Amino acid sequence: MEAEQIKRIYEAMHENGFDHIELELGEDHKIRMQLDRPPVVAAPAVSVPELAENGNGVQRTQVEIRSDKVGSFSFADRQLKTGDRIKKGEILGSIKGISFQDRVKCSLDGVIATVAVEPGSIVDYGRLLFVVNID
Repeated sequence: MEAEQIKRIYEAMHENGFDHIELELGEDHKIRMQLDRPPVVAAPAVSVPELAENGNGVQRTQVEIRSDKVGSFSFADRQLKTGDRIKKGEILGSIKGISFQDRVKCSLDGVIATVAVEPGSIVDYGRLLFVVNID
């Protein structure tokens, strides 16, 4: 492995929030890299509320729930759909990566306006998961 390849792996680890990585290159070759300090990744899970107009001309506030990790998405207890009511703190799903599994929670009471993710799909940083009409 060349130094430039190692540098690219390091940069990808840092950008994606991984503090270590293990690679298997064939049966007899394994590589493990670990950062001295875990990277600091500051990506908000919920964006700034927006106003959306419903069919009656009344404006409602919506929030977007976005991924703050890279991994595979799965729903929690139930697969959410448009119109489902959710409560503050409810676990909507989880994102599972190489060495972690993070829960996706809602920070406000509301109703699901849009479900933008399918179970088992791979999500990146900032990918839209849900749009919620808040109460």
